[in-house]
Amino acid sequence: MRRIVSVGFAVAAIAMVAACGANGSSSLPDGDSRAGTAASPAADAALPHRAGSVTIGSAAFPEAELLAHLYAGAMRAHGVKVDVHTNIGERSAYMAALRDGSIGAVPEYSGALLEYLANGTKARTSQSVYTELQAAAAKQNLRVTDYATAQDTDTITVTRKTATKYHLSSIADLKSVAGKLTLGGPAPLRTVPYGIPALKSVYGVEFKRFVPLSPSGSITQTALRNGTVDAADIFSTDPAISRFGFVSLKDPEHIFAAQNIVPVFRNDVLTQPMADGCNAVSSRLDTAELRALVTKVADGADPSTTASQWLREKRLTVN
Repeated sequence: MRRIVSVGFAVAAIAMVAACGANGSSSLPDGDSRAGTAASPAADAALPHRAGSVTIGSAAFPEAELLAHLYAGAMRAHGVKVDVHTNIGERSAYMAALRDGSIGAVPEYSGALLEYLANGTKARTSQSVYTELQAAAAKQNLRVTDYATAQDTDTITVTRKTATKYHLSSIADLKSVAGKLTLGGPAPLRTVPYGIPALKSVYGVEFKRFVPLSPSGSITQTALRNGTVDAADIFSTDPAISRFGFVSLKDPEHIFAAQNIVPVFRNDVLTQPMADGCNAVSSRLDTAELRALVTKVADGADPSTTASQWLREKRLTVN
């Protein structure tokens, strides 16, 4: 439960920070194996072909800043004049800026944004969330470009040792052993519909004990590493997953809604070159890549420089 809360906590604390989670996993299944290109803005209706100009904002945490620079750099490669306004604040703050025109775009998390725009949605998969998000955004003079397979969502994560010992690869595999194990996570996980209640009702998984942990990545990862808990709710782009070889269990029943990275624009700002630039990033960005970039930033790298390096590697920037 960090940033803006991820799937899980976007519902419980919708305006907590902006976009949800951001620390996570590459063993996490991305749902769809491709970006959301089936119903892109260009397919819905013709966009202006002029390059145009846009200010892209971000929430007040490093992953969001990194994403803003990624999309900004790719749009510049398509001739768009782009200003970047990072660290605006929580979702309520940057969405207000988007609505009043202070910014024209912001990178978001599909499930959290959908819940914000259409409270009570039951969509869970990447494509179903995206389809509903397109419709909800259109009603508010907003438009989303393609989503990336990269997600920053809640995961039930264990150590490699625990995964090997109990042959765990999916949350479903916990059913026969959870009674011996302790689960750790933010306190709301105990009662929110997608938390412990869903583990029981959907997967038949009941842990021996739940340990409420402060919503801090470092606190949770330490508890997992030292054995205070056997499993933990960790965001899928958390650098700890790669650093310590954690295993994020697959969630085939989608108790945690998809949280694909997706840029959202004011409808009157978006042009075809902007969409093309953003879609180029989304088509290449998966959870493992995003986590690697987040790890660099967490280790002290500048978000803008890190984004530029990745864009050059992917040949998505101006030569």
